[in-house]
Amino acid sequence: MAKKKGKSQRKKTAVKSSASKKAVPLKQITSRYNSHLALRDLILFALLSIISFILYTVSGNTLYQDTFKLLGILFLFVALAFLIVFLVIIFAREKVKGK
Repeated sequence: MAKKKGKSQRKKTAVKSSASKKAVPLKQITSRYNSHLALRDLILFALLSIISFILYTVSGNTLYQDTFKLLGILFLFVALAFLIVFLVIIFAREKVKGK
């Protein structure tokens, strides 16, 4: 005979899902290690984007041109994302120092 789920089992699952969500401390976000990682990745993807656009202009085949143009745009968007992350870390660090 199958056991019916009671209200107590439903409450336990609700408690588990809310307990697993934890707030990340601001000090952990603003650590120097995270800012160096974000800056390193920003520079890396910016350089990859520049290299892709250079190869786009140098290549003669349209297939290569389209591929390098697409890669350049993709790397540029990733570099912009890391720029946003880097700026958020810098502003959060200033907020922590201001307190």
